[in-house]
Amino acid sequence: MWVGRLSVLAVLCTAVLTQEAFVNFIRYPPKQDLYEFNWTVGHWETMFLYDKQRESGTPVIIDSQTGVYRKRAYNGTDMSCYVRDMTEEEISQVTTADGFHRRTTLVNKQLPGPSIVVWKGAQVAVKVTNRMIQEGIAIHWHGLTQHNSPWMDGVGMVSQCPINPGESFTYRFIASEGGTHWWHAHLGTFRTDGLYGAIIVLENDTSSMPPLPVFDKEFVMLVHDWQREESLDTYLRVEWEATRFSYGYGDLNTCRTTLRQADNTDIGPVHFTSGLMNGKGRAYDNNDNAENRFVPLEKFTVEGNKTYRFRVISAAMVFPFRVSVDQHELTMIATDGDRIVEQPAESFIINTGERYDFYITTDQPAGNYWVRAETTELTEDRMPVSRQHHTEAILHYEGAPDVEPTSQRKTCSVNDSCVVVNCPFLQYGDPSLYIDCLPVHELRSPKNQSVPVPMPESSDKWEEHFINFHFAGTEDNGAQRSSVNGHRFVTPASPPQVTGDKGLMTCADERCGGEKYCDCSYHVTITPGNVVQMVLYNMGSGSGLDGTAHPVHIHGHHFHVLDMGFPEYDSSGRYLSQNPDIACGTSERCNAKRWANQSWENGNKPGLNLRDPPMKDTVIVPVGGYVVVRFLADNPGWWFMHCHIEIHQAEGMAMMIREGEQGQMKPPPPGFPTCGGFDWTSDECIKIVNGGIRTSSVWWLALLTALLSLNIRV
Repeated sequence: MWVGRLSVLAVLCTAVLTQEAFVNFIRYPPKQDLYEFNWTVGHWETMFLYDKQRESGTPVIIDSQTGVYRKRAYNGTDMSCYVRDMTEEEISQVTTADGFHRRTTLVNKQLPGPSIVVWKGAQVAVKVTNRMIQEGIAIHWHGLTQHNSPWMDGVGMVSQCPINPGESFTYRFIASEGGTHWWHAHLGTFRTDGLYGAIIVLENDTSSMPPLPVFDKEFVMLVHDWQREESLDTYLRVEWEATRFSYGYGDLNTCRTTLRQADNTDIGPVHFTSGLMNGKGRAYDNNDNAENRFVPLEKFTVEGNKTYRFRVISAAMVFPFRVSVDQHELTMIATDGDRIVEQPAESFIINTGERYDFYITTDQPAGNYWVRAETTELTEDRMPVSRQHHTEAILHYEGAPDVEPTSQRKTCSVNDSCVVVNCPFLQYGDPSLYIDCLPVHELRSPKNQSVPVPMPESSDKWEEHFINFHFAGTEDNGAQRSSVNGHRFVTPASPPQVTGDKGLMTCADERCGGEKYCDCSYHVTITPGNVVQMVLYNMGSGSGLDGTAHPVHIHGHHFHVLDMGFPEYDSSGRYLSQNPDIACGTSERCNAKRWANQSWENGNKPGLNLRDPPMKDTVIVPVGGYVVVRFLADNPGWWFMHCHIEIHQAEGMAMMIREGEQGQMKPPPPGFPTCGGFDWTSDECIKIVNGGIRTSSVWWLALLTALLSLNIRV
C-alpha cells in the first residue's frame, strides 16, 4: 500500500470505474486502495452496429471504392433489404477488426477489452458475468503472481472452476508487480477470439531504478494475428492434422504453405490471415494489396521533439511479430513488466504472451510514419518471400496532413547494422542483411535491482528440473502431438487449487515416464523455500526443421533468465543439429534429461549470468536449444506452465507446478465454487429413486397388487 496511508482506516477508499471505448494511451487514475470493475462477457460480431435499446444489431459494410460506411436495413413494407448511411457517432461504435464479419467473444463488446490501469499495491476487484449461452470462462491476470491468492490466477480447472453461463465471479487480488501486464481468457480458445486486454500497474516509487525520461504520453499497443473463423475451428484442424486444407475443405486448388523463419524452422501450423493493432488491421492478398484500404488503422498522435513510451503486448495465437517504427530508433526499457538497462534497437521480436516497453523521441520531420509489426518468415514453401506478412499502425505528428504514410523502414548496412532484440536464433538470415540479433538473455537488469537468486548454502535447498517442450509421437500411430516431457496435458476433473490432487489423471509409471508418451495431468513438485532452476528445452522428436520455437509462460513467478543455448547452424544461420549440452544421446523424445557434462549439475554450468540477468515471466525456447531460468519457490500453490501458442497449449503442451503440499497453500475464501465429475452405482440409484427396492422387486410388487385387486389367487 502507499507510503503514508492511514492504517486506522476501517473502510477502504473505493471507486467504481465505468468502462468506455478503448483508448490507446494511459490515463493515470487517482491513487486508491481499491479499484473495482464490472465486466460482461458475451458473443459479439465485428463489423456490426449494436442497438443497445433493442439489444440487437445490424451488419456494417465499408465500401472498398469510396470508404463510405453503410448499415444493412430491412423494409417491412415491401419486404426488401437495403443499406443506409451512418452517422459519425454510429461509425465510432463499430468494432472493425480487419473489415470482415466474424463472431467474437468480448468483454463489454470491446476489442481489445477494457484496460485496467491501477497503482501498485492496490486491491483490484473485477466482477465477471458470463452472458454466453453454453460456454464456461476463466480470466487470467498475466504477469501478476497472486502471492497468497493462488485461486485468483484464473486458469480454468487448475485454479478455479469455470464461470458458467449466467454466473458471476469476482476476482480480487493485489496489483503486486509493477509494469506492463495483460489479462486474457484461460479456458479453451477464447483468448484469440478477442477476450483479452491490458493491465498497467503504475509504480509509486522507482527510486531504486535508474531514472527514465519524462514521457509526454504512454501508449498501449496490443498486437494479434487474426483469423476469420472462431479459434476453436482453427485448433481442431490442428488436432485433426487437416491444417493444409485451412483455406476451405472444398477448395481443391489451395493448400496452406509452410512458413520458415531465419533458422529454417517452422513458424507454426496456421496460415496468416491478417494482423491487428489495438483491434484494427487489414488483410492483404498475395501481391500485398489491401483487401480494403479504407478499413481503419490504429493511430498514435504525437508532437515533435518529445518523448513517448510504448507498452507493447502480444495477444497472438501463433505468430511472432518484429516491431519497429520507421525512421525512429527504439530504446528498450522493460520486458514482461520488469525493467532492463536501456537498449537501443531498430526493432524487437515479441512472442505471444510477452510484453516489451520502449520509448522514442519524435525528432523526425513532421509527417506520418509506419509503426510496423511483421511476421518473421524468410521463406514460404522453401522460396524466399518478397515481403513478410504484416500489420501496421500510424505514428502521426500533429500538424502533418492526415494521410497514410509513405515512409520506409531503416536500411540496414555494413556501417549501420540493425539491432533486433529477442531473436529466437543467433543469426537473422544471411549476413548480407546486416541484422545483429540480441537474444533476450543478453539484456541486462539495472545494476541496483535485487540480485539474482543465489545458490543456497545447503544442497537440500536446491532443485534443478529439465523440461522438454516439444512435439512427441504416440506409440500407436506416430502422430506428433504438443507435449511436455512426453506428456500431453489432460485438464483435471476438478481444479487442484481447490480440491487437491483428487481430480488429476495420474501419470502412472506403466503408461508414462522415461521415453514413453502418455496423456495425463502432468506436474512436478517443488519445495517452498528452495532455489529452483529450470532448464527449458526444445529437443528430440518434433524438434529440428519441423519444430517450432515455444514461448513458455510460468504462472506464479517472475524468473531470472540466466542463459540460453542455441543449436548448431550453417553459415547462413540455418538449423543443422540440436545443442549437445543436453544429454539426449540416441533418445528419440529426450524427455527429462540432464546436462551432458555432469560437472554442470548443482548450478555449476559455465556462462550463467549471476550478476544482472533480465527477469521475465514468458521466454522463448529456441528450436534445438534451451533456456536456463531460476527463481525462489516463495509462492505455494498449483501453477500452470505452458507454451503460450494457444493451439499448442490447448493440444497439451502444458503442465502444472505443485509448489508445496496442500496444507502449505492458502485455502480458498469461504463459499469458493467447487466442481468435478460425478458417477454413481446402480445400487445407489435404486436406493434413492425406488426407496431402496430393486427394480425387479418393484415390478413383482406391482404385479402382485394388480392380481390381488382382481381376486386372483397366486
